[in-house]
Amino acid sequence: MTKRCICEICTCGRHRCPHKPQGSIQKGFGPCHLSEYANKYKGYPGAGRRENFKPKEEMIKGVGPMAGMTTHKKDFVPYPYERPYVHQGDDFAPIAGDMDMLTSYTKDYPGKRADPVRSMKNLQTKKVSPGKFEGDPTYKTDYRKWDMPARELAKGSHIYRPPTAPFEGSTTFQRDFQPKQIPLTRSMKPNETAAQSNVPFDDRTSHRLAYIPHPHQARYVRTPENYKHNPNRFDGLTTHKRDFTEKQAPRADSFKPNQAALHSDQPFDDATTFRRDFKPYEVRPPQVHAPEEWVAPKGDMDTLTTFRRDYPAHQVQPVKAGRPPSRGKKESGPFDDRTNYKTDFRAWESKPNMRGDPSRKPYEKPNVPFEGMSNYQMNYIPKAAPPPRSFAPDRGAQLSNTPFDDRTMYNSEYIPKESELCPAIDLGRSGFKFKELDTRGHEIWGKNGYVERVVSPPQQPISMETAQLA
Repeated sequence: MTKRCICEICTCGRHRCPHKPQGSIQKGFGPCHLSEYANKYKGYPGAGRRENFKPKEEMIKGVGPMAGMTTHKKDFVPYPYERPYVHQGDDFAPIAGDMDMLTSYTKDYPGKRADPVRSMKNLQTKKVSPGKFEGDPTYKTDYRKWDMPARELAKGSHIYRPPTAPFEGSTTFQRDFQPKQIPLTRSMKPNETAAQSNVPFDDRTSHRLAYIPHPHQARYVRTPENYKHNPNRFDGLTTHKRDFTEKQAPRADSFKPNQAALHSDQPFDDATTFRRDFKPYEVRPPQVHAPEEWVAPKGDMDTLTTFRRDYPAHQVQPVKAGRPPSRGKKESGPFDDRTNYKTDFRAWESKPNMRGDPSRKPYEKPNVPFEGMSNYQMNYIPKAAPPPRSFAPDRGAQLSNTPFDDRTMYNSEYIPKESELCPAIDLGRSGFKFKELDTRGHEIWGKNGYVERVVSPPQQPISMETAQLA
């Protein structure tokens, strides 16, 4: 008689042993080899985790000494230099005699006296009537105060109710603040009643007095002119159709490159110019250069500059302006509106260019009235035509009298077969008896015929009805 666990007895793949080890863990025993996962999903070589291409985060250190030569030190070499040559100018020698302050400006524009310009703006004074305004504005007449009843508050009344028992004694308030008879202050607020007048309204306006209504004259009605058809044939040839005739030419080929993606069967080359050119080198900390100490020069500093030495300050009086004061000039003669634009650009007599074919005769309007029908009335006669039929598909569902043919390839190819129930659904009904529970957590069951002491089987988490529904 063979013994099997629930993992080996199950045929549907839904029943497993509890896998709860009871004994001590044995070293070197290995994983469970009786599960379905180990039988179906086997390990394959090369399915492990691939190596990481990310470089290690380690500090790059150099081995040799660091070169102190930089591009700045190499390109900018110190050269010996000397003081620039300074030209020693001659000392200023003042010119003998007095300075003539007369300039060409003061000589050509002598000072003149003129009267101030009188303003051309008229003096406008506001005229105010000396009488007092008597009347009512439109605001008081239109917007009168109406007697509206006061609205009742929706809030409940919270009135203080004094106690009924008399108060025995006097308070400090009654003792300190005695009642005094003071008349009420008269309100200075004006009365808000609208002022009404008993005088009838005077509706005589300047428009009614000055503009007298006169009878209207009869309106002139112009007689419409009858349309006169042009006997000549319409020339539909335009300059565009005459000059630009249609040409038969092949279609130009497209210069656009092919949009198909390039595919390559070669493995991807991850070697880049950055990885090839920039290799990691060991780096040392930069060497700090100790600057030389500053030594103050000997002697006193000469603060005299070349500007102060060459251009000494001289005491010269400022030049007096000979320009007369700018005042407006008023001329008594007429205003001369001649400008350079009006003198150079004069209006010339020109005629507009004639448009159209010059060989054609101008249109002459006929004097005889038109009698007959136009081409539009002759060719386009109203006809009784039925409305066009709509080609839109019908929105209604199409019904057929023939029975529905439900014969499909699935119904013809896949014949329903009776499925056998898994024996692990109810091991007692299937003829199995519980034997033991090994150290790995597998329940060992055996067929009938093996006689030994009966052990109560553990309760299974799935029932017969649940398995049939599943």
